[in-house]
Amino acid sequence: MLTVNVLFEIRLIWRFVKNDLMDTIVPCFITFLTAWFYEGRPMSDLPLAIFTCTLYTMFYILTFCVANQVNSEEEDAINKPDRPLPAKLITRKAAIRRLIIYNVLFMVISWFLHVLLYAIAWQVITIVLCGWGSRHWVTKNLVCISAGTVALLGAEWQLATNHIGHNVWLFIIFLSVWAGFGLPVQDLRDQVGDAVMHRKTLPLQYGDARSRKMLFVYFLTISPLLFCLAIVSQNNYSAWVITLIVAQYLYHAIIAFRVVKYRTSKADDKTYHYFVYMFIATIPMICFLK
Repeated sequence: MLTVNVLFEIRLIWRFVKNDLMDTIVPCFITFLTAWFYEGRPMSDLPLAIFTCTLYTMFYILTFCVANQVNSEEEDAINKPDRPLPAKLITRKAAIRRLIIYNVLFMVISWFLHVLLYAIAWQVITIVLCGWGSRHWVTKNLVCISAGTVALLGAEWQLATNHIGHNVWLFIIFLSVWAGFGLPVQDLRDQVGDAVMHRKTLPLQYGDARSRKMLFVYFLTISPLLFCLAIVSQNNYSAWVITLIVAQYLYHAIIAFRVVKYRTSKADDKTYHYFVYMFIATIPMICFLK
């Protein structure tokens, strides 16, 4: 009976977080490993450190996913019906009970790992984002996602080392703002569900056609500039860095083209993940910019 219950909880956790594997879990581990090698930490200490990173990361994403899904059951019934609540694996009351337990464990683990302030910041961002903050694209993406990315990158970096240098902070801040400001692209795919929740995402506020034009211009101008600032913040102006800057502009142009050319929900999801892949690939670049 105990084994059955444990297996059910593991399955439940997987169903809560699986859609955020590429968006959040992978960037967490990439950031941790990047920090480990950037700071020159010994390989002999890595196995235990990966375990602590896994523990923190699991509760980092789990607390958000459960809170988000508790507050968006109607939307998930349309956009993601395989999630635990619309799939009727558990009730909303049972999900809230688990959410409380997960948050308590998250606080305890964060305290032991000396990243409590990051965890508290993430909990505050989660409360705002899963409440009124998600109703408007400015508070959702520009404010909460940008701040949440700082909390993500900062915590994972500190799990690897107790020191976060000035240049690292500049890289984290610019990359986080770049990520948050670009994430309205994800709302192109979820318009039906967002409309059910009465949200004012970019496409719902300005219309699909106009929002795509806005994102097209953004990805050709402001987004490459923010990305460039993250790179040059490391004071490296070598030839390969210039090549990188040119390459990232071309990649941005591909995203911009896809935004206006491909307009189905499936195509929009792919375009969004093009953006995510760039975010993931950018994190370890700091090791080559020292």
